[in-house]
Amino acid sequence: MTKFNMTRRSVLAGAAAGTATLGMPAYLRAMSGEFIIGASLPLTGPFATAGQLIAPAFSLYEKIINDEGGIAGTKIKFSTEDSGYVPQNALANYQRLLASEGDKVVAYYGDSTGFMKLVGPELKGDQARMMTSTSFATELANPETHPYQFMSGPTYEDQFNILLQDIAAKGGKTVAFVHSNTEFGTDPIKAGQAKAAELGLEVVLVESTKPQGADIPTHVTKIAQANPDYCILQGYVTGVWPQLIGGARQFGLATKFMGTFWGMEKLIADRVTAEAGPFLEGYQGVMPYRYSYDTENAPRLQQIAAISKVALAGTPLENYFPTWGIQAFASLDILTIALRRNAEMGKAPTADNLAAALATIKDVDLGGYFGTNISVENNKVGTGRVYQYSAESRLFTPTSDWLTV
Repeated sequence: MTKFNMTRRSVLAGAAAGTATLGMPAYLRAMSGEFIIGASLPLTGPFATAGQLIAPAFSLYEKIINDEGGIAGTKIKFSTEDSGYVPQNALANYQRLLASEGDKVVAYYGDSTGFMKLVGPELKGDQARMMTSTSFATELANPETHPYQFMSGPTYEDQFNILLQDIAAKGGKTVAFVHSNTEFGTDPIKAGQAKAAELGLEVVLVESTKPQGADIPTHVTKIAQANPDYCILQGYVTGVWPQLIGGARQFGLATKFMGTFWGMEKLIADRVTAEAGPFLEGYQGVMPYRYSYDTENAPRLQQIAAISKVALAGTPLENYFPTWGIQAFASLDILTIALRRNAEMGKAPTADNLAAALATIKDVDLGGYFGTNISVENNKVGTGRVYQYSAESRLFTPTSDWLTV
């Protein structure tokens, strides 16, 4: 991790020298108290499971950073509200926080692609804040159109790219894409078809389903008729993807199934295995981060494991932190690097200054979330690798090297 060694006094002195004729800048007033990082999560509604598993990451991260001395001596504080996975609710949460806390709010964590797109036009002038979120939407990884929004992993198109390269390397010839009929589900499909053609893979089926309550027998029948070597599932969180795999196994299909980030959570795979048997054995997918139990040479993951064991004792997160929370930790560590570098330069934590600081993050060891140093390029980290689930060990283990696309 980058070690920050500038004192609060030196930051204040350096900044004051450049702004003396303008009076005390807002960020100095903020530094006398705390930096607030706002967040909207789906703590209720269809994706409440995801929101409730992410939420503890904020309180743990607040303690970790404040124990390290905060940002140039200024403590951080999270303000989290429920969105119900409704973008308009998340936008109202954001606007309400700005109205009540003003310049103390230095960044915001969004709950969805829908919110990130909705809030984009709002991020102007003194209403702009640096933002990260749960989304890996390809559209957001564009500094020209979304200058204040970043993601700590590869876009959905990148994740398809990684999976297709892995399929080609393993000798696969045919592939099917099965996705939910949502923006989340359709995001990488067109680019995936182009990448498959480039790699010499034949896409034998592109099938759209409902995100919940899908007609599993009909979709499995279509997969069986296409009989692909591999089938990539996209646009699901807790449901549909296990049912599709289970239906295919009952049908006797030998097709190998793969998923992207939101379909790779161990807690979900373990629950499915416990309730329905070991049919997820061999299920693979792309993951930007190490799983929380893979702590060798990963000091930040070791730190998260240690603090979770105490703070979350007696809960399911005591000995395992979900990937959805690890995504939040990684995003917040990237944000912290930007905040600290910005403070080192004596600049106010405006969205423009933090976006400039974000662009300086190159070849950085983020503490072990990734198995390699990372860079932020086009407001994303295009790195990931393929993991495979074992129904016996209940673990995902890597089957490929780290790949940056």
